[in-house]
Amino acid sequence: MKKYKVIIWGLGNVGRAAVHMILDKKTLELVGAVDLDPKKIGKDAGEIFGFKKTGIIVSGDIEAVLELEADTVLVYTPLIRDEQGGFTPSALDICKALKAKKNVITTLPIYFSQVLTPDLFKMIDSCAKENGVSYLPSGLLPGAYASYIPMVLSGIMGKVDRIIVESGEDDQHNFSSWVKVFGYGVDPAKFPLEKLKAGIISYYVSGVYEMGARLGFSFDEVKTTHEYFTAPEDLHPIFGTVKKGTLCGHRFTMTGVVGGQEKVTLRYVHKICDDIVKEPAIRDHIHIEGLPAELDIDIKGMMPLDESYVTSAAPTVNVIPAVVEAVPGFIQALDLPVVIPIH
Repeated sequence: MKKYKVIIWGLGNVGRAAVHMILDKKTLELVGAVDLDPKKIGKDAGEIFGFKKTGIIVSGDIEAVLELEADTVLVYTPLIRDEQGGFTPSALDICKALKAKKNVITTLPIYFSQVLTPDLFKMIDSCAKENGVSYLPSGLLPGAYASYIPMVLSGIMGKVDRIIVESGEDDQHNFSSWVKVFGYGVDPAKFPLEKLKAGIISYYVSGVYEMGARLGFSFDEVKTTHEYFTAPEDLHPIFGTVKKGTLCGHRFTMTGVVGGQEKVTLRYVHKICDDIVKEPAIRDHIHIEGLPAELDIDIKGMMPLDESYVTSAAPTVNVIPAVVEAVPGFIQALDLPVVIPIH
């Protein structure tokens, strides 16, 4: 039985879920772990999360860890926001791992870049091919939920005229630093809402473009909207009190249009305290129109509050064997054999 050797670069919430999964897989072996947090460096990669001991000590030196023998680097490093509010993951870091002749799988939104950021696509694709390895962007969204699952479901349709993918998350128990970008508890009049819209759209819109391309739609335009919602009463998420009248939720909608008709829509909600505040509603729902006339699918439990990052990590972990065996270059999950849980 082949064992795939894995390095994890970034031990935040997604990295935590990935470590847990790898320890449970007979076909995977954790051989390296890298993070910048001084509280984690020098400690066991399992014990920092309360898991069993792995024997792998967290390093702060990515160059040294990339010298280890490994099949794959799982990259979960933080994003940087540019002046316009967009999220800009480091393609240079990705290429650093590729140049070390390691396959790279990541949740970072350098996704469907042949359309959105063609210069980055060319750089990563060339780097991967030159070094005989592959780069795969995945995760839950962009990735498994939009657009992998909707496209698989579309395979039972005789024709697809329109697709709407809805999802969202309740951040009330989320202590990640990036949650601050949503301005929960801030007066909307004092918050840079346009900058937030630019950032979130830049993160998620790649799913719209991939679904459109897979379905044969050439968009005339992609329309985007952002709605914000304020707290109807004082709310109490894990990070503190959100006063009545301050920001408590956002709904982002991205739609690809052809000939004036809406063809592909992705609608995503970020909010807090969904158990108390019902609007904007969080709905994990896929709606497909065509032949048959309508197909509607609800997915329950996709982002549970207790283990919400497992479904982000799993698409990167389960695809490791397929990526290692893939033709070198920039690849997408929909171009690989079907992704199923590995043992």
